[in-house]
Amino acid sequence: MRKRPPSKFGAALIQEYKKRGFTQYSLAKKMERSTRYLNNLEHDRSEPRFTTILLLADAIGMEPGELVNAAAVLSWAALAEEESALEKPKDEDAPKKKGESKKSKKK
Repeated sequence: MRKRPPSKFGAALIQEYKKRGFTQYSLAKKMERSTRYLNNLEHDRSEPRFTTILLLADAIGMEPGELVNAAAVLSWAALAEEESALEKPKDEDAPKKKGESKKSKKK
């Protein structure tokens, strides 16, 4: 079974709880939830409800808005990265017009 990468919310959650010295296990224990529950949030297998965000933020020791904002920042960064990858090719990479070739013909 292939592992899913963390979602943007999940990545922010992991970043924030690790920054504060928690492990998945210690955070789950403090929240009185299972590690499977946290893993599902981290890997986008379940959406966090508002009450869950409040509980997570309280357990980690941060404001709920900070946690949501951290996830939003990661989402915007990923979007910007995708957009830059989709930009038009540079002139040298652009397809040549009909009749043109990369090398000029000898006269």
